[in-house]
Amino acid sequence: MDNVLQRDRRSRVKRLTIDVPGDVLTALKIHAARHETTIRELVTSLIERAIVKKGTHP
Repeated sequence: MDNVLQRDRRSRVKRLTIDVPGDVLTALKIHAARHETTIRELVTSLIERAIVKKGTHP
Protein backbone atom coordinates (compact mmCIF):
# COMPACT_ATOMS: atom_id res chain seq x y z
CA MET A 1 0.00 0.00 0.00
CA ASP A 2 1.86 3.03 -1.24
CA ASN A 3 -0.56 5.38 0.54
CA VAL A 4 0.76 4.11 3.88
CA LEU A 5 4.29 5.06 2.91
CA GLN A 6 3.13 8.48 1.74
CA ARG A 7 1.20 9.07 4.98
CA ASP A 8 4.27 8.07 7.01
CA ARG A 9 6.35 10.70 5.28
CA ARG A 10 3.79 13.44 6.01
CA SER A 11 3.22 12.73 9.69
CA ARG A 12 5.02 11.27 12.63
CA VAL A 13 4.38 7.63 13.23
CA LYS A 14 3.32 6.67 16.73
CA ARG A 15 3.47 3.12 18.03
CA LEU A 16 0.33 1.34 19.22
CA THR A 17 0.64 -2.02 20.92
CA ILE A 18 -2.32 -4.30 21.46
CA ASP A 19 -2.71 -7.77 22.90
CA VAL A 20 -4.80 -10.18 20.85
CA PRO A 21 -5.56 -13.86 21.31
CA GLY A 22 -3.16 -16.18 19.52
CA ASP A 23 -5.78 -17.38 17.06
CA VAL A 24 -6.56 -13.79 16.07
CA LEU A 25 -2.89 -13.08 15.44
CA THR A 26 -2.64 -16.23 13.34
CA ALA A 27 -5.69 -15.18 11.32
CA LEU A 28 -4.17 -11.70 10.80
CA LYS A 29 -0.92 -13.23 9.55
CA ILE A 30 -2.74 -15.52 7.13
CA HIS A 31 -5.00 -12.72 5.87
CA ALA A 32 -2.03 -10.38 5.37
CA ALA A 33 -0.06 -13.04 3.51
CA ARG A 34 -2.97 -13.91 1.23
CA HIS A 35 -3.43 -10.24 0.36
CA GLU A 36 0.33 -9.63 -0.01
CA THR A 37 0.35 -6.91 2.64
CA THR A 38 1.63 -6.46 6.17
CA ILE A 39 -0.25 -6.71 9.42
CA ARG A 40 0.60 -3.06 10.01
CA GLU A 41 -0.95 -1.99 6.71
CA LEU A 42 -3.97 -4.21 7.26
CA VAL A 43 -4.68 -2.94 10.78
CA THR A 44 -4.05 0.69 9.81
CA SER A 45 -6.50 0.37 6.93
CA LEU A 46 -9.15 -1.24 9.14
CA ILE A 47 -8.81 1.47 11.79
CA GLU A 48 -8.97 4.26 9.21
CA ARG A 49 -12.10 2.76 7.63
CA ALA A 50 -13.76 2.47 11.04
CA ILE A 51 -12.93 6.09 11.86
CA VAL A 52 -14.20 7.35 8.50
CA LYS A 53 -17.38 5.30 8.88
CA LYS A 54 -18.04 6.89 12.29
CA GLY A 55 -17.37 10.33 10.84
CA THR A 56 -14.57 11.13 13.29
CA HIS A 57 -11.69 11.19 10.80
CA PRO A 58 -9.92 14.56 10.72
